[in-house]
Amino acid sequence: MVRRNGFISLTGLMLALGLLLLYLGLGLTAGQRSRSHQAVDGLAREMALDMQQVRQRCVGNNQSNGRWKLVLEEKRYVLQEGYIRVKERPYPPGLQVTKGDVHFAVDGRPQHTMAVVITSPDGAYTRSIVVAAQTGRIRIA
Repeated sequence: MVRRNGFISLTGLMLALGLLLLYLGLGLTAGQRSRSHQAVDGLAREMALDMQQVRQRCVGNNQSNGRWKLVLEEKRYVLQEGYIRVKERPYPPGLQVTKGDVHFAVDGRPQHTMAVVITSPDGAYTRSIVVAAQTGRIRIA
């Protein structure tokens, strides 16, 4: 790679530059992928906690008429008590989330939506929040 006169050969320089660009390219795409995975995981965890809060309110207050519910909209989800918006959480840019309403019966079982799917912008990473039909157990799959 080094000539007699001390200069680096053009071939060696091109090879080193090509390897450097390859490593940088792989590192940048992995970092971007990691951020979208973290956004999906973070939203799934927060949404599961809010679902659990809705479930506890329905069971604890003995109200199954949909007074407490989680409304999944296109760009955000809303935690509602009747018509009062208790919490609004916008989705991170690019994430796709199932739309619908999540509310529970007095015994803690879901009444309508039993699964929420959160997908990354490129569609390669997905998390599901599943509510068991018989027990009302909320888990992230």
